[in-house]
Amino acid sequence: MEEEYDLFTKIFVDSDVDKEMLLDTVSNIVMGTISGSSILTKQAGIFIFNNGDFDKDKRNQGNDGFLYYKYYLEIEPTENVIDRNYVFEISNLLTGLWDADFKAIASCDFEDLLPRKGGYNFDHR
Repeated sequence: MEEEYDLFTKIFVDSDVDKEMLLDTVSNIVMGTISGSSILTKQAGIFIFNNGDFDKDKRNQGNDGFLYYKYYLEIEPTENVIDRNYVFEISNLLTGLWDADFKAIASCDFEDLLPRKGGYNFDHR
């Protein structure tokens, strides 16, 4: 990665599972350590939030429906992280969430480097 990216990442996640189940799923995918509602890995700190904008009906409507998903993750890179390792971890997390039947869409500066462009491209699964 030659360009300089802001590595902060937000992933909108939708499922009817409870927050604890999502926390366990994310932790297992990234092999991280759980602390409260967050997960720490070598590459990142992952924080899980209930989405205050959650809307049962709007979440399934149109291209912006993901803004109304039940949860979102805020992911911050660890200090001195190598960009490509961080992007790989985000890619792995997205793929793992999809494989576990979660809807997930990433919002970040490097979406083009992620599988399915971060999930916004629904045509290719």
